[in-house]
Amino acid sequence: MTEQQERKAQVLLVEDNLTDALLLRSILEGDETIRVTLAQDGIRGCQLAENQRWDLVVTDINLPGRDGIEVIRATKAHQPDTPIIATSAYSAPAYTETAFRNGANEVLAKPLDREELLRTAHDLLEVKAIADSLPRKILAVGTFPGDVEAGCGGILLKHVRGGDEVHLLVCSLGTQEEEREERLAEARRAAQVMEVELALPENDHPELPDLEQMVIQIQDRVHDVSPEVLYVPSPNDVRESRLNVFRAADIAGSNVQGFCCYQAATTTLDFRPTIFEDVSEFLDQKMAALSHYEAQVKGRPHLDPELARATARYWGRFLGYGEVEPLEMIRQVL
Repeated sequence: MTEQQERKAQVLLVEDNLTDALLLRSILEGDETIRVTLAQDGIRGCQLAENQRWDLVVTDINLPGRDGIEVIRATKAHQPDTPIIATSAYSAPAYTETAFRNGANEVLAKPLDREELLRTAHDLLEVKAIADSLPRKILAVGTFPGDVEAGCGGILLKHVRGGDEVHLLVCSLGTQEEEREERLAEARRAAQVMEVELALPENDHPELPDLEQMVIQIQDRVHDVSPEVLYVPSPNDVRESRLNVFRAADIAGSNVQGFCCYQAATTTLDFRPTIFEDVSEFLDQKMAALSHYEAQVKGRPHLDPELARATARYWGRFLGYGEVEPLEMIRQVL
């Protein structure tokens, strides 16, 4: 059995009635391929839909705090490919129509039939699994070598593991001519560890490209790769060069469906991530990639593997105290 087959489907169940919630969880988890996480109000349901990936969401329409329609909207806004089953004790057509109109895939009437629930869940999970198995093209853009590896290296490694085609673009080596070959070698070795396709500036100068040059640089790469997801530095940054990379990517990648921002070395406290990816399984490989930048750690401490590990643990408090990389979502992707 492969690792993918052994993985349990992650199902978010949003149900305020405790008796119904326990019954539904028991039915779903009776299938050993499913793991259920329960939220008992719409506010928590929306938070979980916004902050974690799910293979399936099952939500009651009538909920306290925020209703099930808002849970459906939150799910579709943050992970549009995730299927949704809405449930309701009300038989009025308006409930069903509203749920479908906002993105539910199926609407089941209460009291739920055990076999119908399981059959519907399995059908939707199978469609989701097929969609997830299709490889995607990913492009990550960094201002300097090491920025991407430090900011979202674990997430990129998850993409690679999932069969996605991952490309990394470095806008500038940020170094004098005499150090150019050393920096090129470091970036190439790190890319080999990450198993990504690396694109480096052809004629680098100590001065960074201006915004217009960066737009052209990123636009060319977007044209060549045709990515479905783009990872760039956060716009909440004190360094103009990283701000320009974000601005240029926003222009050059305006047609890319998924647009996410990672935390860089000079990101400010205004960084407000809404996506938290558990990268515990990939952290050692990320550390191995960062180890190739050891010569730069004195001037760029964020490239220190141990600091990167500590940062992942810091963000882990948002996801059960694992080792996590955070993302700001600019356009929906999950």
